[in-house]
Amino acid sequence: MTVVTREAAELAALAVLASRYTGTTEPAFEVAGAPAPVTVSVTGQETFGELLTAAEQALSTVGYSGGGFALADDTLDTEALAAHLARLAGTDPATPVAGLPVLTEDERETVVRRWNATAAHYPEAPGASLPCLFERWARVQPEHPALRFDGEQLTYAELNRRANRLARHLTRLGAGPETVVGVLFERGPALPTALLAILKAGAAYVPLDPEHPADRLAYLTGDAGCALVLTTAGLAARLPEEVLPICLDEPAVRAAVDAQPDTDPAAGPRPDSLAYVLYTSGSTGLPKGTLVQHASVVNLVLHSRAAYRIGPGDRVLQFANPCFDVSVWDIFGTLCNGATLVQAPRLTLLDPRALVEHMRAERVTVVELPPAVAALLDPSDLPDLRMANMGGEALPLEVARRFRTGDRLVHNSYGPTEVTVTSTDYLLPRVVDRTPPIGRAIANLQCYVLDPAGEPVPVGAPGELLMGGAGVARGYLNRGALTAEKFVPDPFGPPGARLYRTGDLVRWRPDGQLEFLGRIDTQLKVNGIRVEPGEVEAALCTHPDVAAAVVDVRGEAGNRLLVAFLVPVEGATAPDTTALRAHLRGRLPANLIPARVHPVPALPLTLSGKVDRRALHRVADSQ
Repeated sequence: MTVVTREAAELAALAVLASRYTGTTEPAFEVAGAPAPVTVSVTGQETFGELLTAAEQALSTVGYSGGGFALADDTLDTEALAAHLARLAGTDPATPVAGLPVLTEDERETVVRRWNATAAHYPEAPGASLPCLFERWARVQPEHPALRFDGEQLTYAELNRRANRLARHLTRLGAGPETVVGVLFERGPALPTALLAILKAGAAYVPLDPEHPADRLAYLTGDAGCALVLTTAGLAARLPEEVLPICLDEPAVRAAVDAQPDTDPAAGPRPDSLAYVLYTSGSTGLPKGTLVQHASVVNLVLHSRAAYRIGPGDRVLQFANPCFDVSVWDIFGTLCNGATLVQAPRLTLLDPRALVEHMRAERVTVVELPPAVAALLDPSDLPDLRMANMGGEALPLEVARRFRTGDRLVHNSYGPTEVTVTSTDYLLPRVVDRTPPIGRAIANLQCYVLDPAGEPVPVGAPGELLMGGAGVARGYLNRGALTAEKFVPDPFGPPGARLYRTGDLVRWRPDGQLEFLGRIDTQLKVNGIRVEPGEVEAALCTHPDVAAAVVDVRGEAGNRLLVAFLVPVEGATAPDTTALRAHLRGRLPANLIPARVHPVPALPLTLSGKVDRRALHRVADSQ
């Protein structure tokens, strides 16, 4: 433990540091000669003088007479304490605690500037839109395969001509800048053709899922203001009467589209034109649509070319549902970089064995997968796979190790829809010895880890991740108040710059990489004690027999237990509660060690490929 000898002033200063480093408002301290730890409340609303008084009272309550005190869980770094303690202890008592400068000037420069030096210049970027990037490849390699599906193959020239004819037909129907056109298709060539056509017409698209109930489709098309929806005759009946379905498989529609010129439209979208509206779950229960411009996606595409070396030699699997943001990377990260998009029927993607067979048969070289799906695959069956990108949830250590073999590259990425799919990226080293972080900001983006007062937190301290730069979306469609709440002025950037408040809890590692800790608004509480699920799950995955782990809370108020759901490594048996608790004692505080363990053969998934927690609770009920 780091023992300090000054009294109330140092205890108050230490309480400030502890609150910033650990995120707790009631740091606990072990006091020499006292039977129990002493807590000092730090809300951030008090002055330093009021905190001094509270520290003095805390010491007098336990009869402190010298001998020192220390942070009970010993999480503060000794060097950090030495750099800050004396300065804070001498603070003017009138200073508000929330405004205390915890960081030195050099530390602030590091977390605000040095680790955000991401400026990258791409020659193709100025003035570019997504159709512009795609059309360049159609001119350079017209006969190169653009997409493959179920035995069908389209070249770049063929796909471009199809999209051009459909774009001109859409223009005649009224599609244009800032209009939104719906897209309702099963997997297949019609989907990327429709997306390119809508963008070439200068309009934006909103993807619709054939699996969604009619009421949800009606809400999405109404909220997005869709007058037109591209679809098929078999799916059109599911749409509300207020929209005009354009059924591309109907003879009359095919004839009207085929009659249009197949040359590139002269006037395309601008970088600041709306590209798509993507809906995600909203806190009110109604989905909210995020507005993303071409420039943001162009930056993502060109970053992918530079960071992942995606090009004409690659075959990229479209795994993501078109209604999820990763599909933007799948489709445009492929077609705007000259690679081949490999599609598959939905049922193939849901069956791990069929998925591996399809990827092997199609010689897929690049894929982005949720870690829970990757955990079900054997990468040794995929000899052509040169790069796997993992995202959407925490990457377990065992999954990372299995995929990062030989020359295969594995990236761990992170990003909310509001910052255009991928915001941070981490390339795993050849030897993976710890749970991978989510990395640093990609090209032309910035990451800031801030406390509730909007101040940068020290390295190692938890804080909310706010993101700025080229990937930040316009905001939410028809949600002015929510846009103002989540998209805020950037105090570190140029005038007019904005940051997106992710609501995610992260911390800087000493090497400048970001570690994901969990959601701020969904932190677990076990009998009044805050628990970061990501921290516990990462520790669980350090056990050699654990391939993946999820933690949650069960029980009623006052008797809530932290429970773990474990997937064992192939050929192993999940450790029992006693063995697991012994393994975790040196890695986690006692209150973060799960009270119960439930082994599961695999983590159940939702349609989006994320962990289905309700299904896990049903497993716990049955065991």
